[in-house]
Amino acid sequence: MVNALGRYRVNSFQSNMEGSSLESVSHFFPLTWPIPTPLTHPPLLTPADLHREEDLQRNASSFRHWWTAINTAKDTLSTQQKEAIAPQTEAAQLLGPLATPVSRLALQKLTYLYESALVYFPASFKLWKSYLTMRREFVMGKSIKPKRAGGRKKLAEVREALEDELEVAEKWEGGLDGVVGWEEWRVLVMTFERALIWLPTVRRYGSPLSYSC
Repeated sequence: MVNALGRYRVNSFQSNMEGSSLESVSHFFPLTWPIPTPLTHPPLLTPADLHREEDLQRNASSFRHWWTAINTAKDTLSTQQKEAIAPQTEAAQLLGPLATPVSRLALQKLTYLYESALVYFPASFKLWKSYLTMRREFVMGKSIKPKRAGGRKKLAEVREALEDELEVAEKWEGGLDGVVGWEEWRVLVMTFERALIWLPTVRRYGSPLSYSC
């Protein structure tokens, strides 16, 4: 009886710790819905960004200006994320690529830029593909695609071809935990669905998250 009571107390303590750990990090999400803007998220813009914003307003119909601004921001934010050190905690492991405030703000900043560009170029496959790749990496983690083995048949049977594709299917590691960040996962799927609405003739391979040309 005493042993059973002791086990009950231990299990209850562990459950409470797990619950509090989940609650402490799940409140971050979703980060990208509603779509972040400088009005709702003032940290998205700094004085250093004002020149870029003015340039984009003057050249809103220029895809080149948007593309350059987005890639410049991606390079800058990527450097900042590499310099930010994630804490070695259980919560950080659950958050994956979004373990630091710098990475979470980077996702919101890039989402703001891409969404602003899509207002003017909603049917641009190049823009959508870049945007979805960015969003996917922040949620799903690092992409790992196994190398194909040699000796494949040129005219393999359909079943064999499908099995080969499953074996070399793209995999991901270190992503955002599906329980803690399920809201962010849901918004990611919503974004892919929006892309399919704007690009109805785009071909898809595999799952909805395997979006490629």
